[in-house]
Amino acid sequence: MTFDSSLLETYRTLLNTTPLQQSYQEFVRLFRYLRSELERQLPDFRFQSGICENAMEYAYFSLTSPALKEKGWKLVVAFIHKSFQLEVWLSGSNRSIQRQWANRLNACPPPMEASADPGRTEYLIRLPVQTDLTNGKGTAAAIRKAVKDLTEFLSSQGGTL
Repeated sequence: MTFDSSLLETYRTLLNTTPLQQSYQEFVRLFRYLRSELERQLPDFRFQSGICENAMEYAYFSLTSPALKEKGWKLVVAFIHKSFQLEVWLSGSNRSIQRQWANRLNACPPPMEASADPGRTEYLIRLPVQTDLTNGKGTAAAIRKAVKDLTEFLSSQGGTL
């Protein structure tokens, strides 16, 4: 197997000429803080054990409640690296469940956005979170509000959560 030497050299150059490694470590510190802080502030939810990385496409952690789990749903706090954007997603526990719910949840109010193809995306609905990432407490509060907004929308669509 061969690999793109130009991309590998670009990576080496970035590591040697920028604070890329330290910057990424600071992001991980922020994201771990958010997960821990939200777990403390949202005792009705069960949190995934840690944060997950997806090859710098996005980082995420998930949380669920008994009511969400009953419907096969979970919430995901995702950070999209390229757009430098936090989002809260409603995801199914698998793609089959996402397809089952897609038609019932596609009329979400802006700024929520329904997936155009929930069989191929990681979410049914995504909600961007506007925040200053340098303010950890403020960012946790903004995510908590997005979780509340999303769960209220879901309750309005099919029962209590």
